[in-house]
Amino acid sequence: MNAMTDVRMAAGGFGDAAPLVAFLVVVSVTLLLCLLFGADSNGPEDMYSARHSLKPWRNSLALTGDSISVLTLLTTTGLVAVAGYDGTALAAATVGALAVLLVLAQPLRTMGRYTLGDTLDARFGRTTVRVAATVATLSFCIPLTVVQLTAAGRATAALVGLTGTGPAQLCTVFIGVMMICAAALTGMRGNTMLQAVKTVVLFSCMGLLTLVLMSKIGWSLDRLLTDAAQSSADPESYYAPGQFRGTGLTERVDLISMQVTVVLGAAVAPHMIMRVKAAEHGAAARRSVTYAIGMVGAFCVLAVVLGLGAAALAGDRARQGFDPQSAASLLQLVEKLSDEWGGGLLVAMTISAIFLTSLTVVAALALSAGAALVHDLCGQRFRSGGAGLDGEVRAMRWATPLVGVLAVAASVAAQSWNIQFLAQFAVTVAASAILPPLVYSLFWKRCTHEGLVWSVYTGLGSSVVLQLFGPAVSGTPGSLFPAADFAWFPLTTTGLVSVPAGFAAGWVVSRFFSGEGDPAPADPRAALAGSSVDDEYGYDARIRELLSL
Repeated sequence: MNAMTDVRMAAGGFGDAAPLVAFLVVVSVTLLLCLLFGADSNGPEDMYSARHSLKPWRNSLALTGDSISVLTLLTTTGLVAVAGYDGTALAAATVGALAVLLVLAQPLRTMGRYTLGDTLDARFGRTTVRVAATVATLSFCIPLTVVQLTAAGRATAALVGLTGTGPAQLCTVFIGVMMICAAALTGMRGNTMLQAVKTVVLFSCMGLLTLVLMSKIGWSLDRLLTDAAQSSADPESYYAPGQFRGTGLTERVDLISMQVTVVLGAAVAPHMIMRVKAAEHGAAARRSVTYAIGMVGAFCVLAVVLGLGAAALAGDRARQGFDPQSAASLLQLVEKLSDEWGGGLLVAMTISAIFLTSLTVVAALALSAGAALVHDLCGQRFRSGGAGLDGEVRAMRWATPLVGVLAVAASVAAQSWNIQFLAQFAVTVAASAILPPLVYSLFWKRCTHEGLVWSVYTGLGSSVVLQLFGPAVSGTPGSLFPAADFAWFPLTTTGLVSVPAGFAAGWVVSRFFSGEGDPAPADPRAALAGSSVDDEYGYDARIRELLSL
């Protein structure tokens, strides 16, 4: 990549060595942390929830890390550079997702022990509910893991000056192996430490790039905004919606669907649910999310500023090189800033930030997928079969690498494909197949186990069908199969249809089917009894009032 060559030439001799040295240092420290914290994950309480011992400040750092994926880092910056308003709207949706999670944090922490399956099944004790929760969890985690690894492999290869599919595949395998080690060895406690380190490194990198950028443009925000608009393809409309999807009615609805789906889906991602359950109690979970909202909001502000900087300094090159799964816009910015100060250091920090961002989020996704397979599907068999908790932990240490190996293999095979739609699909699955049953389980006392199961499968099925026959898979130059056209659904992001479908199925089945054998309707009140810490804030009383409806 020419941009990377320019960066290394501008940085001089130190710049040639600094990225590689920094990368190796980060890898070594990560491996050391995995080994140190692996010994602390000997039981399910450690593996899944860090013994529910995480204090708000520590859990908020990890929650911030869970919220910021490599796609959030690369896509938000690139989309702001290309489309202005649309990229800013995506950043705002990322923050909005945590606002939704804030509403759910206390009941999520209180109901169920570790996983999504625990939460949905807390009132029913039904195998069918746990199977449905596992299907929804895997349908979210595996596609998103593939996209994360693919994007990280491409970005890392580009940032170290390598081009082509082969180097990207090699970087993907390397990051995948590290992810498998992190997920299998550390558990929730170790993942929390890695997420905290990642958050600090990421903010340091973004902050340094922002300072250098503002220094380059004379510390003038007005100049940044003006130059970004003037360098865009349509200066008059750069800060108006529609630059990315289009300005027609369908395109505008598609943008709204994307924002709504991100807000609702990212809030109930399985790894986020497990993170909330690691808090000490309900009040601590709410405080963790509150602190995380501030930190993620600050990150999104930095991402928007850097995106505007890429547009202002790179212009046409940022537009031509835009790819949601590449680091093109970030590379363009680093190239332009390298002649200002510390080019080698900027590249080194960028590599470290992207590597850690990918590693930690993918490890969290693998941990959630492994927990769903072992704890939700097979946990009862381990306990009734005499293997006990130790057997469950041993199975977990095998299941997580298995999920990781499958994801790495799929990512390597998909390096030459446009699989951006998988990220949209994963978030849509969370919004359509996880949020509706979760809301019913937590807040609606009359829901039945059949209603929850139908809610999961209807939301998931509608997401699959609409995505498969939408423009993300065929019919457009940027689709998975650009030469084919079998799309009949007009929206790229299907949440506006699939989310209501999930809610409707759960309501209809719960309302018109008996739910024979289910516990009494008032059972959620007991499940949300809370602690004295929660009662101090009056939160449990408000939840009980909702449950009485």
